[in-house]
Amino acid sequence: MNTTSNQSSLTEVQSFLHDLRNPLSAIHGGAEILVRSNLSQPQVHRIARNMCCAAIRIRELLELCLDRSRCRTKKVEIADLRAVVAAAVDRIAVSAEFQAVQIVQAIPERLRIAMDLNRIHRALVNLLVNALEVMPQGGTIHVSAIPEGRSVLIRVRDTGPGIAPEIRDRLFQPFATAGKAGGLGLGLAFSRQAAIDHGGEIWAESPSRGACLVIRLPRTLAKPRAASR
Repeated sequence: MNTTSNQSSLTEVQSFLHDLRNPLSAIHGGAEILVRSNLSQPQVHRIARNMCCAAIRIRELLELCLDRSRCRTKKVEIADLRAVVAAAVDRIAVSAEFQAVQIVQAIPERLRIAMDLNRIHRALVNLLVNALEVMPQGGTIHVSAIPEGRSVLIRVRDTGPGIAPEIRDRLFQPFATAGKAGGLGLGLAFSRQAAIDHGGEIWAESPSRGACLVIRLPRTLAKPRAASR
């Protein structure tokens, strides 16, 4: 049992170090070019932008690892969903701008639900980051929410390549990264656990183009239940 647990931990560390290497190399390489070369202003701007994107990626990787230790719902409060979504969108706005990704929000006013604000904020950020990772050359992310009975459905839809059939059944499991240029595959697993701990669930839909991830959250915090998907 301990051997299996240790092997799993080692795999996580190796995966993290592998994904950390690429953005670190981008920052190091960009810094060397800036120091050694006589570049035009547009060239400097392009390299600096790439370095900024790499730094943001490192921050995202570190936060995903920290998420692994934040797997319990703690402080529950009544929050305005529109404000929560707006804060999550703002969190990835710089990356979206660099990648020429437009984000469209359609959240009703005065839609208030009970939540652990920090965990749901992070869960939404993870869904948005997932969409960004599959659209490195630009696209659109639509974030919407609708009341449904005693719950709220939050959809994050992108115009990327869609979900590969071989990953669909394990999309929300750790280390499921097919279709992405990089990433630990921990973000969606955290989002799934956050939804379950709130008495909700998460699943993927298949629109005609791209992918759509859906979180269902109760408007009042229910007793967490076992995952059914």
